[in-house]
Amino acid sequence: MVVLLLLLLLMPLSATATAELCGNGGNYTANSTYQSNLAVLATTLASNASSSPQLFAAGSTGQSPDAVHALALCRGDFGTDTACRDCVATSFQHAQQACPNRKGAAVYYEYDDTQRPGCVVGFSGDNDFVSPANGITENSTLFQSWNSNNISGDGTASVVSADVHNLLTVTAQDAAADTARRYATTVMDSVQTLYSLAQCTPDLSAGDCLACLQRLNGMVNATTSMRLGGRIFVLRCNIRFEAFMFFDQPTRRINPSSIAPAPPGKSMITSCDEI
Repeated sequence: MVVLLLLLLLMPLSATATAELCGNGGNYTANSTYQSNLAVLATTLASNASSSPQLFAAGSTGQSPDAVHALALCRGDFGTDTACRDCVATSFQHAQQACPNRKGAAVYYEYDDTQRPGCVVGFSGDNDFVSPANGITENSTLFQSWNSNNISGDGTASVVSADVHNLLTVTAQDAAADTARRYATTVMDSVQTLYSLAQCTPDLSAGDCLACLQRLNGMVNATTSMRLGGRIFVLRCNIRFEAFMFFDQPTRRINPSSIAPAPPGKSMITSCDEI
């Protein structure tokens, strides 16, 4: 399993690339067979992901030691094939610029634009990289960022925290149950209207998707649940919540009292790790 090193924790909301993660699995040389294979696979996955109903593609090309394995996932509310293809292609280019000649890299790309929602791409020389059973809930490098402002309103901290956990729980459950794209969005009218999104790569089973999302939800603790927004990514799943609508349309609206409060979150991890 490639261990990825976090290069960028947080960029402004207007930025494009949210985070780049470079692998430590070695380097390739310029104009090498590995670089050629990477270029072929980047083009192939951009086309395959954008033409797939799941907005997802994974694949491999070449023979060891020059084999490249990669995956690409566009957010579930992409409106056009062209936008998804362009996001994947740009992300592969960005990964190679941010991690020059590295055999492994991942980019979490966010536009904060409902017309161009964002995508995730990753590549590696590790032949287990594209396997959905490879470290989906445990051995995954993570990235997280949080709004510096807190939710305002009349609710107490415990009520707001419970509402946020309830929102994330419902969204994770809905995403895991979505057989089409493993994707869901939810809106909750709490002390402040909150919007959330959860997504897994659609090759995960419902149980593996839920486990992956629950791991991320468990990292939202008493402090971060009070923030006006936040996001946590691993390669196979991601969650996000905000005080503004950052997706096309919510798939579900819930009330704060619609489900029982979730258990308290675990301590926040503020940098990438290998668990």
